[in-house]
Amino acid sequence: MAAPLSVEVEFGGGAELLFDGVKKHQVTLPGQEEPWDIRNLLVWIKKNLLKERPELFIQGDSVRPGILVLINDADWELLRAS
Repeated sequence: MAAPLSVEVEFGGGAELLFDGVKKHQVTLPGQEEPWDIRNLLVWIKKNLLKERPELFIQGDSVRPGILVLINDADWELLRAS
């Protein structure tokens, strides 16, 4: 079982308005059977942080096109390709 994981999630460029206007969230993700990945994190964010208009943030099991996702200041699209 994967241990709980502490992460900082930050929203900008207007996306923070979907999260009660809060830009930075320090969260502890619960332990679970599988290791955490971005897909699981997005589901958790949708259930626990997103306050309104999920259709503006999530499309299917990913973020909507045009939303830039950075992981440690690197574009996640580049990380997925490697």
